[in-house]
Amino acid sequence: MSICRAKLSQVMNGCGAYGTGAASTAHIERDYRRTFEKMECPHSEQSVSISICRENALSAAPTHNPRQMMQWQACQQCVHKPKPLTEAAPVPKKRALNRTTEAVPVQQAGIIDKVTLPLPIVGAPQIQNYQEPT
Repeated sequence: MSICRAKLSQVMNGCGAYGTGAASTAHIERDYRRTFEKMECPHSEQSVSISICRENALSAAPTHNPRQMMQWQACQQCVHKPKPLTEAAPVPKKRALNRTTEAVPVQQAGIIDKVTLPLPIVGAPQIQNYQEPT
């Protein structure tokens, strides 16, 4: 469940903020249900965990497999379809550029030389009278 042992001990023994009622155990209950509870899938008529149900219902349509596509379509119409999690990852802040440093141009990959050789004439030698640029 990815819960710290100390936090779990506080909840189980009624110590700290959990013992006084200052902290809520709702998030621990949610994590427990996601990990251990199972439900009956109306489409497959099998007992599946909530995490599998969430994965099937909220994933992109599996266009590569007809059986998985039928399961996904049934999940979209299901009364037990879970809501997407709203826990978004924090957006990293952009760092300001230091005005004292100058931008270094990036060399493109694939550039071998800076001299373009002339194209050969069909049936002629590859390079005729080539002179090194000065």
